Amino acid sequence: MEFGEILKLSITVDGFFSFIFIVFGIFSLMVIPRKPNWIMGYRTSIALKNQDTWVFAHKHFGKQLITFGLVYIILSIVRTVLMINEASSLIIGVIIAAQVIAVLLALIPTEIALRKTFDKNGQRK
Repeated sequence: MEFGEILKLSITVDGFFSFIFIVFGIFSLMVIPRKPNWIMGYRTSIALKNQDTWVFAHKHFGKQLITFGLVYIILSIVRTVLMINEASSLIIGVIIAAQVIAVLLALIPTEIALRKTFDKNGQRK
């Protein structure tokens, strides 16, 4: 595969993932399943406690997905510029790792916010 083809593929994949994060973030903010359930939505034990924790988790997680989608776009642009300038593969690898970590870290702030806002029984503190 030539460099130009790799660059196009990279931009396409990055754009797709960024778009998915942002769309799912907006979806999570606007379309919250009516009742906590194990089939659809943000499903962790504390989010499933009651309607209040359920709605809170979806709204918070939606904001996180949008934020991480935007971070992913920025990291993608930086990586693309570095690829064009033939930067070190180590630097590009670090940026790719940061993108993966950003995806995995989207859950952590929501869980922290849930635990700060609600007790173990799902009642607001």
